[in-house]
Amino acid sequence: MRSRFSLAVAAGVIPLLSGCHSLNTMKPGGRGASLDQFTYVSDTWSPKTVRLVDTRSQEEIWSMDVPVGQKLIVRFYPNKTKDNVDFPDAMRWDVIPATQLATLLDNSMPVPGRWARRLEMELRKGPEYPPDSPPVVTDIMPGGGPVAPAPPAGSENDNSNG
Repeated sequence: MRSRFSLAVAAGVIPLLSGCHSLNTMKPGGRGASLDQFTYVSDTWSPKTVRLVDTRSQEEIWSMDVPVGQKLIVRFYPNKTKDNVDFPDAMRWDVIPATQLATLLDNSMPVPGRWARRLEMELRKGPEYPPDSPPVVTDIMPGGGPVAPAPPAGSENDNSNG
């Protein structure tokens, strides 16, 4: 009897836990539903710039260069600034490490309604590297071999002293 109960609990918990992972809407592609939420991940070969444009005037009203190794999450909320006729909606956003699953979207600003705004994404010229990781040296000598590292200072192969 006890093993049947354990089996029943396991059969119910495993699908529930795997389903919770699909609720994460802060990943590229989102949840697959119309939540007015967008995620942009910048990596070395795909650094991104995101802009918000007011389509009534074609004016850029907000822009973010997403740092490499980070992701930008943007979400729109309708009718949050009721006293502002030109910008009735609110946009909340945050930049977090690309591996982080969620955030509270700490930044906010009033934006045009959904029919008067456009969110644009542009790829910057790459490669770009995260600030904490220097680029890998890929120079090759004319003969086709790899570049030899410089000898340590003060060694007998060091010709800088004379």
